[in-house]
Amino acid sequence: MNILNVTTMVGLRGGDLQMYTIYNLLKETEGIKQYILCPENADLAAMCKRDTNDCYTYKKDRLRVFNTISAIIHICKKDKIDVLHIHDSTALNYALIALKFLPSSITLILSRKRNNRIKDKFLNRYKYSHPRIKKIVSVSKAVEAIFDNIIPDKERLLTIYDAIDVQKYATKTNKHLLHTEFGFSNDTKIVGNIAGLTNQKDIFTFVDTAKKILETKPNGLKVKFVVIGTGVLKDELEAYTTTLGVDNYVFFTGFRNNADELLPEFDVFLMTSITEGLPLTIYEAFASKIPVVSTDAGGIKEVLITGQTGLMADVKDVETLAKHTLSVLQDSKLASVLTQNALTLVQQNHDLDTLKENYYNFYKSL
Repeated sequence: MNILNVTTMVGLRGGDLQMYTIYNLLKETEGIKQYILCPENADLAAMCKRDTNDCYTYKKDRLRVFNTISAIIHICKKDKIDVLHIHDSTALNYALIALKFLPSSITLILSRKRNNRIKDKFLNRYKYSHPRIKKIVSVSKAVEAIFDNIIPDKERLLTIYDAIDVQKYATKTNKHLLHTEFGFSNDTKIVGNIAGLTNQKDIFTFVDTAKKILETKPNGLKVKFVVIGTGVLKDELEAYTTTLGVDNYVFFTGFRNNADELLPEFDVFLMTSITEGLPLTIYEAFASKIPVVSTDAGGIKEVLITGQTGLMADVKDVETLAKHTLSVLQDSKLASVLTQNALTLVQQNHDLDTLKENYYNFYKSL
């Protein structure tokens, strides 16, 4: 079976990371040969070159539509592609056009990670319910649900949960890197998040929750708040912390390539997103044995069961988020129960071996 993965993304996003993880998991699997097609200036292209993986590229210039469609047609014919695996909406547009010039034996599948609403318009219904699409694979039931009003045939929908290298995170230890960098005292607790500074992640609610915690915490509890990541709202968020008077307590580290080394230093992982498919950072916190407090965004509740594997609040519910965070910070027994249950869940259901088996079986079923 020959599989061509297609993406039009230049920056490295969750969908491309998931695709690359699956590519590497199945790289040495007998009977499966994989290829990747992406823009020549994409981060993914650089990763493929570094790892000597089979990657085709195209110019994402004013002729990008023609370039992409031509590349898909050429590769499918040259490498006798059996499965065309599409990883973003724009790539789906190009693939549907390319298939008009390719054999009907080629199977088209689409992966979806985000649960952003799809507008109920004719073109969207036509595109996503196109008869050439055999399966749409989602990372959570919440993502799958966005197609409810678009795709009448529910048999074409499938959820395969994402996964991480659980052992990699479970064996990381607290190296006190953040405490050293920012001069925190040894007894200071850290409430943190790893997220892009975008509207979707709603870091403004994270800052509001920090303020509420600082106002209601016991006098003896020392706590700081750290957000690892960068994005278009960085300057606005930093100004907001100053406006609220919490700029000495909330720290934005920017992008870090060692987030897995920093995560074990968190005492609570606080996620305040408005919408999510099902972010890998939840699994990473579970594996790192960090208690999670989160908003009820998208597919998070499919793995975060409040009182068992974490604590949950409604979107933008600052009062409850603050209350839950303080509960975990002050109750070591509660924190222990949450982290142990979460670790067991991620070990059993969301390790890379499980993902490899699920995708191998899925591809073979095609």
